Amino acid sequence: MHSRSKTQTVSSVERQVEAEARRQAEQQARKVPWPVLLELRKQYIDCEAFTLWVRVIAEAEHQAPEWLCRTVGTRCPGIAVEQGEKLWKLLDRWKHKRIFAKPNREGWMRAVGFYAARDLVYARNWAYWEHCESVWSARRPPSYPSFEEWKAASENCPDEVVDASGLRPERKEMVKAARRAGRERLERAVETYIDIEALTGWLRPILYGPARLPAGVIDELKGRYPFLDLDRPWRPEELRDHLERSQFQEARAGGWFDAAVYTAELHPRRMKIIDYCSSYWNDHGCDCQPYPSLEHWRRDAENYLPPENVAD
Repeated sequence: MHSRSKTQTVSSVERQVEAEARRQAEQQARKVPWPVLLELRKQYIDCEAFTLWVRVIAEAEHQAPEWLCRTVGTRCPGIAVEQGEKLWKLLDRWKHKRIFAKPNREGWMRAVGFYAARDLVYARNWAYWEHCESVWSARRPPSYPSFEEWKAASENCPDEVVDASGLRPERKEMVKAARRAGRERLERAVETYIDIEALTGWLRPILYGPARLPAGVIDELKGRYPFLDLDRPWRPEELRDHLERSQFQEARAGGWFDAAVYTAELHPRRMKIIDYCSSYWNDHGCDCQPYPSLEHWRRDAENYLPPENVAD
């Protein structure tokens, strides 16, 4: 009984820490243009993958071979390789000083690291690193893959590698589902999911209002989704669910719809749209005369930055 209570307490603390970290990351992300945040997040994932590659080779060799040090020096200009210092730790410090100097200086580095660490590519790379560490520590390979070869192997690692990793069970299933989908299909699905959320956010004020849909809105909906029955009243949630069922049949059949949703919900473009809706549009959308086109509305939503006096 005592042991179970202790486990629950630890789990509760972890949830609280996670919630606070997410809150801080969301607040920081609000202040950054979403393409900037997305690009820095991708760079963070790639830097972490490079660090893992360097680390697993150095640990298998019990030192950093000279050729590995040269590779690091070429890829990371200005890095000072110090005797007795682990190369991967130097890499970690270097990236924060050189690549991520701006977000560290301006106070939005948590947004970069938080969302990068929850990306399924980041998780898959860690699972593959664990696999290589286990195999190479038992028997060093005759030669090591280049970083590009290592990344390609990670992208195509079998389910057994993911299952044997220390990832949480639900994260393992997401990683495997994302691999089944493939990068291009998953990216298309993520864009479609965000577009549907943008559409329902754009329509929310008038769908909840008493007025009929403006003629311009009806024309846009007919052009984008000709199968929609516009003679019936739609609520935003009903419309979103209906569009998801029609647009994600392949993802559902292939068992990777949840991975697409998970990835989309971490996307900074979606976060901008959600922030714009909750902070401004839901309360003021009905006042717009004429009602904006979806293209104009998306531009405003995706470029939204909160007022300077919004508290963190």
